[in-house]
Amino acid sequence: MISYTPGRERLVVCFDNLNSPRDKQERVPFGFPLALKQGWGVLGVMVKRMDWFQCPDLKERMEELRDLGLFDSYPHVAFYGSSMGGFGAMAFAPLAKEATVLAYAPQSTLRPRIAQFERRYMKAMKRGDWSGSYTDAARTVDRIGKAYMIYDPFVEEDRLHAERMRGGNVIALPVRHFTHKIPPMLKLMDLLKPVALEGLSGELSRKHFYHLLRQRRTAAPYLVSLIDAARDAGHTRLGVPAAERAVNLKDNWKTRQALKNMRSAQVSEDEVAQ
Repeated sequence: MISYTPGRERLVVCFDNLNSPRDKQERVPFGFPLALKQGWGVLGVMVKRMDWFQCPDLKERMEELRDLGLFDSYPHVAFYGSSMGGFGAMAFAPLAKEATVLAYAPQSTLRPRIAQFERRYMKAMKRGDWSGSYTDAARTVDRIGKAYMIYDPFVEEDRLHAERMRGGNVIALPVRHFTHKIPPMLKLMDLLKPVALEGLSGELSRKHFYHLLRQRRTAAPYLVSLIDAARDAGHTRLGVPAAERAVNLKDNWKTRQALKNMRSAQVSEDEVAQ
């Protein structure tokens, strides 16, 4: 399903992700409220079948909109999405001339022979025809004006997808310990809006992005992710004081639970050592 809301100055093409509310009667595209408040036009690509936008009818419709001049009718066009939606943004962005892309943890493709490292979306690999157009964003990334990719390099699949989509027009912005769910993490830090606005406008610099990201140092979700990673790596002796520091910085049930888990892991490690 495609929805279009006219606007001024910029058209934002938004793509669903796996967490989009598919069971609600009144749905809005990913990122719709933010774009609407700016007065921008919004072209929302919303799906019921999690096929990574491999429906032939969808591809034909997107090309029809291009041929009808929708993208050319705006001075600027941006493509926006996360995960599956990030793939859609990267794959379909060449439809518009010199488009800007803001993609969180995007896949480059789900072609089985190419993405052999990808084991998370096996069902989607079997849906649709992955041999046609709009199936491998890495092949067409050089036809995008500017592409921001925000991903966690500690998520192995996300890192490998990002490495496939390299180019002089690609601004890779790795964020450690954010996991695959980048937008919720940014939102909890009150960073999603400024990052999205600057990214979709093509004005987000690497320096300013990491300056904004300094807020993660006191954000509970980031601190918990950091503690959990240390625990999983077996760094319990250093992890316990770090977790105690995290509780002092942000005392809530999540940080306290992370500290409790770290202490339990240290006790178990000591018992094994004895």
